[in-house]
Amino acid sequence: MRVILSVNNREEVLVMPVTPPSFSVKMPHSPDKIETVSGEELLLLTPAKLQSITLGSFFPVRDYPYLQNRDMWGMDYVDKINDWIGRKLPMRLIIEGTSINMPVTVDGSFDYDIKTDGDLWYTLPLTEVNLIGCRKQTIEEEIDMAKAEELEKRIKSLEETVNILANPMIYNYIDNNMPEWARETVQKLYDAGIIKGTGTDESGFPTLGLDDLTLRLLVIIDRALSAGAI
Repeated sequence: MRVILSVNNREEVLVMPVTPPSFSVKMPHSPDKIETVSGEELLLLTPAKLQSITLGSFFPVRDYPYLQNRDMWGMDYVDKINDWIGRKLPMRLIIEGTSINMPVTVDGSFDYDIKTDGDLWYTLPLTEVNLIGCRKQTIEEEIDMAKAEELEKRIKSLEETVNILANPMIYNYIDNNMPEWARETVQKLYDAGIIKGTGTDESGFPTLGLDDLTLRLLVIIDRALSAGAI
C-alpha cells in the first residue's frame, strides 16, 4: 500500500517512504434542526462536510527494507511539502488499495521531530478541498497511471537487459574481475590448453575474450564431467 501526494496534475509526485500503520478519516455530518410552527423539531439531511485525514509516520535518513521510496531522504520530504504549502498548491492524496483519492490541503501545523537516530517523525493534517471547475481524477485513471508506471519500469529493465546483451562484459584475464565461481574452471581449462585465448595484449599476455554466457557454459560442462553426468 502506497501513500501518494501530487500537485499540478501529477507534475510533481511524492511517494511517502513509510506507510502509516493506520489512517483516521473524519467525515463530519451535521443535519440541520428546524422547528415547525407547531413546535415540532425536524432534522433536515444536508450534504456531508469535507473529509479530513491525518498522516503520521517518519521520513528516514537511512535505508530500511520496507521503504516505498528511496529517491529522497529525511529533510528532502519536509522541504518538498513546505514548498507546496508555500506556493499554496492544492495536493491530491491517493492511498492505494482504498477509495481515498481526493484533493487536499494542509489544515493545521505540519510538525516533525528529529529523533536521535536522525529519522524525522511527522504529523501531516490534511483536509479535502473543493476544486471548483476541476474534474476529480477517478480511481480508474489512477489505476491506468499505475499500470503506465509499471510498464515504464519493465521497459527500462528490458532496455538494461538489451544493453548488457549488446555490450557484454569481456573477461580477458583470470583475476578479481572474473566471477569467483568461474576462476577455477577457467584456470583448469587454460592449463590444459583447452582455452587458448583470442590474442595478446600490449604486454604480450594472452587475452581470453570470455563473456558471462561462455563462462556459465564452461562451468556447467566442467561440473557435469566431474560428476560423471556426461
